Amino acid sequence: MSLKVLAMRIKSTKSTSKITKAMKMVAAAKLKGAERMMMAARPFADGIGSVMSPVLSRKDDDEVPATSLLFAISSDKGLCGGINSRVVKEVKLTIGPKTLEEAPHLVIVGSKARDGLNRTHSKYIKTSIDETYGGPITFSLASFLAEQMLAKPVDQYTVLYNKYKSVIAFDVTPLTIKGPAVLGASGVLDEYEFEGDKEDVLANMYQFNLAIQLYGCLLENATSEQASRMTAMDSATSNALDLVSKLTIVYNRRRQAKITTELTEIVAGAESV
Repeated sequence: MSLKVLAMRIKSTKSTSKITKAMKMVAAAKLKGAERMMMAARPFADGIGSVMSPVLSRKDDDEVPATSLLFAISSDKGLCGGINSRVVKEVKLTIGPKTLEEAPHLVIVGSKARDGLNRTHSKYIKTSIDETYGGPITFSLASFLAEQMLAKPVDQYTVLYNKYKSVIAFDVTPLTIKGPAVLGASGVLDEYEFEGDKEDVLANMYQFNLAIQLYGCLLENATSEQASRMTAMDSATSNALDLVSKLTIVYNRRRQAKITTELTEIVAGAESV
């Protein structure tokens, strides 16, 4: 590798490190806002969940649902570590060797999970929703996505998302909710008093619960995305600077060797005269 090529590579690597450093700073700023929204939304999800979870959560002795829907949440942008590949891996494990008729109805949010599944599991994807993160994550957006889920009546809904724990820790977590038909069983929530028709109130509560849980999952995943991107860009910046340091050492050694060779040739030429 010539000195000119080494100099060009050092320059381009320095430029890359500046870009990754800027992306890290942007992700850090976005992370603060996303984490603040996520922490504010958690009490709402816990409030309605404390009422509905005892009825809608699956138990060990429950029968295997005949039909199910898998709602996998990913991002639309890359350069955020392995959070999207983890979702893709979990979807593949959930589907396993099941046939198209046995597999759950698969709905994908975010182009990255769709791209990761397109080659091997494209036949299982029933619906793919892109550009979810084009604007701020709102409850209206979560309500729209909940309507898309409920458009497919099944016995069980599972939301697959990255649950945020810390800046360096987030795990792919499934949130399983039974279908609305379970609310029609006798004795469900009889300990509460209802104003109006109980069936209508429970139907509205189910939709609200699904929307608020989905809202929380979207915020958890968005926060995990920014945290993962910040960590990935920090690592990329460190690797770029390390590479610049190594290339600079090689460049200086070769430059010094070239100068020494030229001086030797000059001295040898002067002595021959």
